[in-house]
Amino acid sequence: MHTYMTGAGMLLFFPLGSPATWRMLAMRSPGAPAAGVGLRLLQGIVDEYTGDRLVLRDPVWMTDFRLHNRGAAHYRSGPFFLAGDAAHIHSPAGAQGMNTGIQDALNLGWKLALVCRDRAPDELLDTYEAERAPVGRSVLRFTDRAFTIGTSNNPVIRFARTRLAPRLAPLALRASGPRGLVFRTVSELGIHYRRSPATTAGRRPGRNGPRAGDRLPDLPRGLQARTAGPGWHLLLSGPPALWTDEQLVSVLSGRHDLVSVHRLGKESPWPTVAHGLVRPDGYLAYVARGTHLEGLHAHLDRWLHAQHPS
Repeated sequence: MHTYMTGAGMLLFFPLGSPATWRMLAMRSPGAPAAGVGLRLLQGIVDEYTGDRLVLRDPVWMTDFRLHNRGAAHYRSGPFFLAGDAAHIHSPAGAQGMNTGIQDALNLGWKLALVCRDRAPDELLDTYEAERAPVGRSVLRFTDRAFTIGTSNNPVIRFARTRLAPRLAPLALRASGPRGLVFRTVSELGIHYRRSPATTAGRRPGRNGPRAGDRLPDLPRGLQARTAGPGWHLLLSGPPALWTDEQLVSVLSGRHDLVSVHRLGKESPWPTVAHGLVRPDGYLAYVARGTHLEGLHAHLDRWLHAQHPS
């Protein structure tokens, strides 16, 4: 990606490959006329903003749009739900709009499926807003600040944008810490639901390893692929002999069609004997240390209806 930080605003080029080699995103200078978008106008912006000998040609698609920064007060009203751009709309700074909308849909989708099949209480649908609304508000704040930094005429901000950022950003992003933080923020892989009503933290399995509400990591290698199938996944860490079939039959009674069991042995994200329940969207709903499954049983009774023979 190539970024040009100027006094008038920002100009960005993203490599795509297809259907066009590059995607160009530009902000009009404040005094520019609101004319229709054409190749001549865009070439003029490139000439003004870059100072480089860049030549635009063969446009596949061009459009003009205004930026909005709006968020819904609520994501649910009775049987009506909002997701994606209907719930939050903002500038494309950080390119988080698509990720946020997809995560909204996935979070709501599996909950609707369970409730409509009478395999979960209606209260599970209330956790959609509890989990996703804070994420939407966070994205709105982030994109609004990024857009303000990219367009503000404040002398201090303009100096930082045009003089400091081009010199300091490349240096900062060479370090693994800042680079990792930027990646987790923009990709939204660092989102967690630890405060969700549908998240239960049992006996903590030490300081290391994912906690209840965290996204399941892919370590050891292939763990996400093993739990990518439909339904819930119960992860058992430690020697397989610790977990008896009698225990599992009792806890999962009436839910075997929804919950898959994985005995991880030493190939576990937790360094101690522990167990965790992975939701259909890849987040941990329950984590506890040890082999006592009473807490897990209570969590399942609260959020996942058992299916009994008729």
